[in-house]
Parts: sequence; structure tokens; C-alpha cells
Amino acid sequence: MSQGLAMGLLRKPLVWSPLLVLLAVGLYALGGFWLAPKVIRSQATSYVDQALGKTLALGEIKVNPFLLTIELRDLAIGDDPSAPMVAAGHVAADLQLASLWQRRWNLRDVRIEAPFVQAIVREDGSLNLAELLPPGEHELKVPAAWLQSLVVSGGRIEVADHSRSLEPTTSLTPIDFVLKDFHTSPEGGGFRLSTASEAGETLRLDGRLSLRPLQAEGGIEVEALQATSVYAFLSDYLPMTLTGGQARLAGHWRFGATRGEGIRLEADIPELGVDALGIRARDVESDWVTVPAATLYGTRLAFPERTITVARVEARGLQGTFWREPDGHLNVVRLFEHPPTPSSSKRAAMIADPGRHHWSIDVGRIEVSEGTIDFEDRMVTPHATFRLASTSLAATPVSLDLSQPISIDVTATLNGAAPLSARGDVVLHAFRTDLEVDVGTIPLDDVRGYIPQVHTVGIGSGSASARGTVALRPGGSGEPRLRFSGDATVQGLELVEAANRRPFLSWRQLEVEGVDFTYAPDSLSVRNARVQAPFARVAIAPDRSINLVRLLGGENAGQQLRAGMASMMPVRIDALRLDGGTLDFSDRSIDPEFHAEVGALRGTVTGLETRRGRRARIDLQGQVVNRYSPVRIRGETRIGAWDRHTDVAMAFSNIELPIFNPYSGRWAGYSIAKGKLSTELHYRIEDRQLQADHHVVVDQLEWGEATGSKDKVSLPVRLGTSLLKDADGVIEIDLPVGGSIDDPEFRLGPLVWDAIVNVITKVATAPFRFLGSLFDGAEEARHIDFAPGSAALPAGSGEALAALAQGLGERPGLHLDIPTGPGDALDAQAMQLAAFHAAMAAAGQAPGEAAERYAAMDSKERLDVLETLYRERNGEKPSPPEVDRAALDGLSWSERREARRVADVAWLEGQLLPRYAVDDAALAALGRDRAMAIQDALLAPGTLEPSRLFFAVDQRGVPQDGQVRLELQLR
Repeated sequence: MSQGLAMGLLRKPLVWSPLLVLLAVGLYALGGFWLAPKVIRSQATSYVDQALGKTLALGEIKVNPFLLTIELRDLAIGDDPSAPMVAAGHVAADLQLASLWQRRWNLRDVRIEAPFVQAIVREDGSLNLAELLPPGEHELKVPAAWLQSLVVSGGRIEVADHSRSLEPTTSLTPIDFVLKDFHTSPEGGGFRLSTASEAGETLRLDGRLSLRPLQAEGGIEVEALQATSVYAFLSDYLPMTLTGGQARLAGHWRFGATRGEGIRLEADIPELGVDALGIRARDVESDWVTVPAATLYGTRLAFPERTITVARVEARGLQGTFWREPDGHLNVVRLFEHPPTPSSSKRAAMIADPGRHHWSIDVGRIEVSEGTIDFEDRMVTPHATFRLASTSLAATPVSLDLSQPISIDVTATLNGAAPLSARGDVVLHAFRTDLEVDVGTIPLDDVRGYIPQVHTVGIGSGSASARGTVALRPGGSGEPRLRFSGDATVQGLELVEAANRRPFLSWRQLEVEGVDFTYAPDSLSVRNARVQAPFARVAIAPDRSINLVRLLGGENAGQQLRAGMASMMPVRIDALRLDGGTLDFSDRSIDPEFHAEVGALRGTVTGLETRRGRRARIDLQGQVVNRYSPVRIRGETRIGAWDRHTDVAMAFSNIELPIFNPYSGRWAGYSIAKGKLSTELHYRIEDRQLQADHHVVVDQLEWGEATGSKDKVSLPVRLGTSLLKDADGVIEIDLPVGGSIDDPEFRLGPLVWDAIVNVITKVATAPFRFLGSLFDGAEEARHIDFAPGSAALPAGSGEALAALAQGLGERPGLHLDIPTGPGDALDAQAMQLAAFHAAMAAAGQAPGEAAERYAAMDSKERLDVLETLYRERNGEKPSPPEVDRAALDGLSWSERREARRVADVAWLEGQLLPRYAVDDAALAALGRDRAMAIQDALLAPGTLEPSRLFFAVDQRGVPQDGQVRLELQLR
């Protein structure tokens, strides 16, 4: 019965229909809750294994067929599940039933928790994640779907790029991603992404994303982006190394990927800030540039164009360290050189993408404020170092194309003191510049390396400033490698002798206008130069060496100077003006030391040029000691070939002679009491033949006391100068000197001194001859020959003495000594005979002169007169001795008588003559009478003062050819 009842119930629809529904629901539930996870696991594992060749690890799978939800836990795909390529801790999706009639997947809520992605770019440039696409499929097939909400939380991405030289790695975590109202149709949907790196860098993206076509755009914010992270991934593209700093930015971006056009990425960053940036060249150990703070305005990135443009960069507190190598290269260029291409497979990857190296970076304007730049020029010795502080720089435009010009405008303080400004164009690739430069006052010590080095000369002090244009050109361009055109000033220059630091050359200020300086090839031209208060010191040391000769190379100074002129760069100065110059001369080789100055030196030198053809014209004037002793120098010369043509005249006037006492005391043996010197010097050189004319005028020279110098010349200096003086007390001497400057024995100074000594020697040793050359007949007055015993002037001597008197009148410094000493034996004899003859003549009462009358008597008359005189003197008759009879033999009577008379006369003369001997008083009177006779003859013309004639009693006449000669002495 019960069985029948059951069969009956089954025949009723109201009974079995619910049962079928329950059965269906049970089967649906069984398939959803139990079978579906198994199928999903099986199919997914099989697909990943067969289609991708990977291993899929799946944890718990939950499917709710009634809520249409699915949950996956511990999902991992990779070659090894323990090191997956992608993974997720929990995935949950909520499918909407409307998907059935809307023919799309409608997902209300999708959640992915703790996702993980390991992205590796291999050495060959391939991406490991590409292996997750089935072979032969080059794009992801996206079904129609509407995703109302997708939330990714706690994600992590590890990125490694082994195709880069540095093989960078980074980890981004946590990654939070939200996608709202997303359609796989072109309208896409909105999203928001945020993540951070292990270094504290943060990234936030928001915007819209679509998959058909694949494109996205929105906003981006980055904070604390480390420069080292950027460099690690972009080092193969960047020419420099980024060692520090972090960036922040916010902007808008656009991404798209379409078939045939590839990937397109654009980003617009209105403002990008960078802090503590460090930049250096590759393979160096210290930063060359540090930027405490910088801001980039208007940055735009475009790919595949591979362009980055920046409207403006502002940098504050930039510090740079730059230098020029000995070969002329600038280290800063290395910051912009293309990086080297990696080798092996990395290089192969780049060859596969040949355009990846050709990014262009263009900056519209770079502005630097409060910068500090240290620059060292190692091309010069000693190295020149400069610091540009408080630097402000504006550069437009700037790009990685180093062949393009950059316009710069720089202001700074150079080495803590000098204001500096520069404006113009720079081409870094060829180091080509055209700059307007204005440099304030900078110490010369800072630019010592650019000044020609002379080991004997040092720079004691000085500063320089300049304004003009600086042009730099690369070698081989056909233009000078360096050109400066403008004006310059050198102030407070002092050059010193390196050995003792004594000043050698200086000036208060040198102003140079119209400078045109070139280097390689070297040349210098100046339109106008003005030197204020120049000073030069010429000194003779105790060893008689001259500082100027030592500084120019010692004994070979002349040769070295000529060689230096031949090898030096061409120099042209159109006009050089000197104001207030001083030439200081000192001589420490004598005691006391001599010192004199040529001061107030002023004038011009025009046409200065080292080329051999052009003649420089000189017109200078100054003073010696004071303004009342003027100096004038005029003439012309070829600076580069002075030995071929020089014609210079110099005039020194009214110089007080006592300043030369150190020299006169040593060489002349006397100090100078007073006097003045004026000279006119004329030097002419033609083809190395010198003709030097010296016209010397000495006025009112008076010698002072004798110095007792052992070095004095052995000449009667006083007499010589007195002879040279004219009636007005002036000495005029012309000293011509000539010779070949090729003659090793030719020295102008010694030749002039020898000429002066020769003049004095000739005058002093032959004074009367000198006077005779001036006054005809005066030379004959040197000797006056008197008849023995006579004070009467000989014939012709009156005219000679008159000429001498005229000469003495014209030489007021001369004095004349007239011998006044007594007569000598010849005079005594003559005077004795004269007295004897006078007595004989008186006794004979014969007319005429006594000597003539006595001489006219015959022997009988003489005998009579002598016998009479004998009786008068002796009071008795004379008794002459008998004549030797043998002497009378053979004579006639008359001859015997004459012989007896002659013998008696001789005996009587012998007896009487001693009675008429001349005493000293008579001889002294004769000397005085002769001197007075000469004196009267000299004073007779009235041109001579008696006070200049002196009777010299210590001088007397001497026998000369039967006469008594008196020699007059000039002094």
C-alpha cells in the first residue's frame, strides 16, 4: 500500500516538480562549490603548464555559484613556485547576473590582496613577463567587460634591469590600485595608483585608463625620487653620473599603445623640484657639480620622439669645480659627452634598438643664483685658480647637442674681490666662445701663470681689470684660439728682483685702450696706452754688477734680448704716454753711495712695433733731481731692429754737479764745490754702426777738497778743467765716438770715459799748446829765453806774452806762475864779465858799450888799460910772469912782442876778473827783474788781472842753448 501510495504521488506534478528543482539546485551547488574549484585548478594548471610552460601554484579556491563570487588564495606563477614571476595572496571577484543578457562580464567588485610581480629585463633586453603571453599572441585579447570596482592593496613589484650597465634593482611596496567603473570598451574608466620604494620614494597616479585602444592619462605626483635611482636605470643614456639628490614633481601624463604606431608616452610637468643634487663625470671619485636646490619649469617628455624639453631651470647655490687640462680640454665637456656603449649582449640589445641612445634634451633657459664656481687652469704654470662667488648665470638655450651655441649672461665676484660679468655665446663641443667680458680689479698674483715668466724677476704686487670681448676658437679653425679685444688697466704693479725682493719696475696705473690680443698665433696690438707714475730702478751693486744686466741674462743680456725680440710675439703699440715717471739710479760700488733720480718723466712714444720695418718716435721730457734740471729725449728707432736704425737725441740741462761727488772724489781725487752740467747726446745706429756725439757743457765748476782717493787718475785735473773753462767759466767739450757694435771690444761707456780722460790729458800735459790752439802765439809764451845776465825780454816774446795774456783772460780759472828765483852760474859769469868789461871800457874811455869797446881794443890798448886798472886797484905796478922763452923760439921780434902782450893781458885779466864776481843779491835781483819784465808784458794789454800772476821764487831759469830759459807754469 505504501508503495502504491508513493507511485501515485510521483505521478502528480505538484509533487515531483519541486523535487526536480531541489535536485537541480543541489547539482548546481555541487558543481559550483565542489566541482568548479577542481575544474578551475585543473584547467588553469594545465593551461599555464601547456601554453606558458610555467608552473601554477594555487591555494584555496572558493566558488559561490549562488552569489556568483570566486576567491583564489596563494596564487603564484613561475618556473619555480617558490620564486614566482607573479603572485597574489588573495583574489576575489563578484560577477553580476546581468552579464548573461548584457553579453559582457559585469563585475561588481574585484579585490586583489598582496599581489607580487617580479619584472626582469634580461641582458638582451627581453622582459621576463612576456613569457606569460601564449606563444604567437602579440596582444592581449580582452573580452567585453564592465568592472565596477577593482581594488589592489598591499602589492609589491620587484624590478631588475640586467640590460643596463649598472643592472639596477628596486622594490615598490605597498602598491595600492583602485579602478572604478571601468569598461573594456574605449570609454575605459578611472583609476588611482599609489606606491613607494624602499628608499622612501612615492608615486601617485590618477586618471582614466582604456584597453581598446590601450591608452591612459591622468595626473602624477612623485615625492623624494632619488637621483641615484634614476641614474641606475638611465645611466646608459646619461652623459654624467648622478650621485645624490632627490626630486619631486606633479603633472599630467598620457600613454597609448596602438597597432602600427607603437607606444606613445607624453608627460607635462609644470614644476619639478630637485634638492641636494650631485653630478660628476663617469669614472671620477668626487662631484663636479652640486645643486642644493633647483626647480624645472615646463618640462615635457615625448616618446617615441625621445625628446625632453624644459622651459626654464632655476638653480640656487650651485657649486661647480672645473678645470682646463694641460692639453687645453675642459673637464666640463665630459659632463655632456655621449656615454660609452656597453659590450657583449648589452650592446647587442642596444643594436636591436638603435634609437634608444638618441634622446634629445633641450632647456629653454637655465638660471643660476648664489652659485660658486671653482676653476683651475692647468695649462699655465703656475696653475691659475679662480673662484666665482655669488654667481648668477642665465643660459639659453641648452641641449645635449653640444655643437649648438648657448647664450650666457654671468655675473659673479672673482676671487672674493673683483666683480665679473660675461655675456655672449658658447659652443661647448668645440669650446667656441664670443663673450663680452668685464672683470673688475683682480690681483696679478691670481693670473701669474698668464704673465711671461722671467726667473730673475718676481711680482711684488699689482692688480688688473679688463673690459672687452673674448673669443675662443678650436685648433685648426683658421682663427686664433684666443682673442681679446677691449680695454685693460693694471694698477699698483711692482716687479721685484727675485734674489733680494728689491723693487725693479713699477707704476701706479697702466691704462690700455684698443687692445687686440691673440693666442695661437700670438700677437698684441694696442691703440693707446698710458702709464701713470712709472718707476724703474737701475742699481750697481758693490761687485759692480748692474741689476738690469743680471735681470736680462747676465753677460749675454744683449744676445738674449735680441734673441728674445726675434722669437717674441708681434707687438704693436700705436701710442704710449708716460706721466710722472721716475728713473732711480744708485751705485753702491763707491763710497759714499751715489744716488740720483730722473723724475717727472712724461711724453709719448708712438709707433712701437716689434716688426723690423716700423719706426717708433720718441718724445720724452723730465728732470734730474728737481724741476730746474730738465731732461729731453727725442728721436726714433726700430724696436724690433734697433741695431739697424736708431736716431735718438738726449739733452740734460742745469744739473748740479755736487751730486756727482762720490764719483769725482774717487776718480778725480777732489770733491766738487759747485758747478752745473748740461749735455747734448746724439746716438745714431745704422746697420750696426754706431756714431755717438756728446756735447758736454760744464758751467762754473769749482773743485773742493782733495779726497786722497787711491783710485784717482794721475792727471792734473784742476789744471785741465781750468784750461777748458772759457772767460765765462764754461767748459764745452765735444766727444764723438764711433764703431761697430759687433766688435766684442766695443763698449760705449768705457769709450766715452777714455775720450774724457784723453781730453783732460792732452790739455793738462800741454796747456800752452791748448791755449795756442785757441789763441795764436800763446804756445810760444811757455818758454822765455833770456840772454845770460840780462833781464831784457828777448825779441818776439812780447807778442807771445800778449797772446798768452789774452788766453788767460778767457780762462779766468787759470793762474800763472812766473819763475822768480835767482840767476844761475851762467848768469853770474855773464854779469861778472859785464862788470869787468864796463870797468875796462871806463878806464879806456872808449865810446860804446863796455863789452864792445873792450872787444874792439888791440893787445897794446888792452894791456895799457889793464895795467892802469891794476895800479888803481892794487896801488902798484903789475909784474906779469916771464913768457917761456921756448915758446918764443922761431918768432920774429914783432911776433915775440905780441906774444908777450897777449900773455900779460891774460895774466892781468886773471888777476882782475875775480874782483868783479857777482854776489847772491845781484843774482836775486836779476830773477826779480826778469819776472817783472814778463809780468809787465802780460799786463800791458789790460786783459789780465795782476792777482792771477804769481812770482815763484822756488822756480828759476835753466841754461838752454847758451840762454837762460824761464818756463811759465799754468795752474
